[in-house]
Amino acid sequence: MTSSSRILEIGTGTGWTTALLAFRARAENIVSVETRGDVAHRAMKALADHGDPVRVVIGDGLDGYPQRGLYDQVLATCAVHEIPFEWVQQSTPGGRIVAPWGTPYGQARTVVALTVDRDYQKATGRFVRPIEAPLAQTPRFENPSPARQLALPSAIATTTGTALTADDLLGHDQDGVQRFVLGLRLRDCTHAVSRQADGQMALWLYGLRDRSWACVAFREGASAKVWQSGHRQLWTEAKAAYMWWVEQGRPGYERLGLTVDAEGQKAWLDDPANSWPV
Repeated sequence: MTSSSRILEIGTGTGWTTALLAFRARAENIVSVETRGDVAHRAMKALADHGDPVRVVIGDGLDGYPQRGLYDQVLATCAVHEIPFEWVQQSTPGGRIVAPWGTPYGQARTVVALTVDRDYQKATGRFVRPIEAPLAQTPRFENPSPARQLALPSAIATTTGTALTADDLLGHDQDGVQRFVLGLRLRDCTHAVSRQADGQMALWLYGLRDRSWACVAFREGASAKVWQSGHRQLWTEAKAAYMWWVEQGRPGYERLGLTVDAEGQKAWLDDPANSWPV
């Protein structure tokens, strides 16, 4: 970032990050987009009081702001499930797109840093590190709700067992790379975890485009029990995703990346040639 960099910020919030950007680059080179009008107006006042005449726009940041492009950097302060292709089109060749990113599978999110190619028709880069960030408040993204699945009768489910443990699939915390990888490999799926006073834990998997579901019940000292039902065998898919991660050497975030173009986005391992749709 230089004093002449043209920057598009997605998510003005309080204006704190906006002010920091204005300190590093000229305020007139920065555009910040905020979805909520009341929040935007408070940020405008705070920035004006601080002497930073940054242009704050009320709108859907996922659309970008082509009126002031092309941008050398697009920086998002909110998490997204998809990097909008609009951001790529509004970037300069060699421009950078940095955003918190995660799948609908859960709350595991990481910073992704992409570089736009010279034809600004594609952006590619690696995931950097886990981060906590709120999901962008936009009609394009909705937090999936699995509640409609809970009433499905368990009698229609097939029952099996597994030697895998909760730590295998979930890691030790919310930022476990296992959750992130499962989200990369399981499209249109979300999960929930329930814990019982007796030490039992259940991992629920829910299809987002149909009524497929699976439940894995873990109890200390005993093999886990598995139920799954529906068009998709979600537990079978989840187990395959976990085994893929193990077979690849349990890669961390630094070996994983993302490519975005007009057709959508693909995740990859080590090299963009080793990619799959997400």
